[in-house]
Amino acid sequence: MDTHYYFSISMNKSPLMEEMSVLFSGEGRPVEGHYIGPAVHDFYLIHLVLDGEGTFETLGESYRLGKGDVFVIFPDILVKYEADKQRPWSYVWVAFSGGLADAALSELGVTPDRTVIRSDRPTRLRRLFRMLRKSLDHHSLPSLGNAESAGWLRLLLYELGKEIHRRQSENGEGCSTNGDGEDADVLHQPSYSRIDQAVRLMNLQYAHPLTIEGIAATLGYHRSHLTKLFKLATGLSPAQYLFKVRMKKAERLLESDLTIAQVASSVGFGDPLFFSKQFRRWSGRSPTAFRKERQSSAE
Repeated sequence: MDTHYYFSISMNKSPLMEEMSVLFSGEGRPVEGHYIGPAVHDFYLIHLVLDGEGTFETLGESYRLGKGDVFVIFPDILVKYEADKQRPWSYVWVAFSGGLADAALSELGVTPDRTVIRSDRPTRLRRLFRMLRKSLDHHSLPSLGNAESAGWLRLLLYELGKEIHRRQSENGEGCSTNGDGEDADVLHQPSYSRIDQAVRLMNLQYAHPLTIEGIAATLGYHRSHLTKLFKLATGLSPAQYLFKVRMKKAERLLESDLTIAQVASSVGFGDPLFFSKQFRRWSGRSPTAFRKERQSSAE
């Protein structure tokens, strides 16, 4: 069954992971009702809606989007986006990663709980996406394509920052406070910053002996309160999410030459037998059977 009326993508052959590099960029028009997720990604994604309508869901919030709107996806945050059943959207997107990405977005005011940018001036943004893709498609030297695409990405972020600032100025944001002197806009936005910290902690520290109690204490929450907020934001309890992260990492490591014991230790299990039991619960197969199946399919 076809899921898109058209779909095209360009890849960066020489990304630099320690900086901020474009991974790929594309354009598509999904069919009516086509959706992606709920799922998490390993990279950042910026979508610009060119036409039509759709819905974007993240951190317990749902946004109805149309032409000119931008939505940003953060790594390891559960999201779902779906084309309208009558007027399916078309959009362009860019995926990127790197140690500077989070800070660059945060400085613009784009955070996991503020990922939608409304714009009535999409022409400039569309042109930047077009030039970014061109830089990936037409360089014979991948390193030059990486350098140029990174430049276009920064210009894209610059334009998004200008749009955010313009909207805030028009709406009087940034100076609006309540009687206690607190930012009224912040008070009316559900803050999931600590949940995002918990998600990132699990994705970075999954190999360590994490406990939900310890994570809650680190964030200043009682375990039950953290579980409630976490499930609202991601659809999973903290324990379920950590288990999923560890099992997904284990799947990747089982494709390597590491022993089962080494894989177990690498994803936070000191006991290989207990790891094998948990992996079977996850995949329905033992780690050894899973590895053999992957090896056979690769041949």
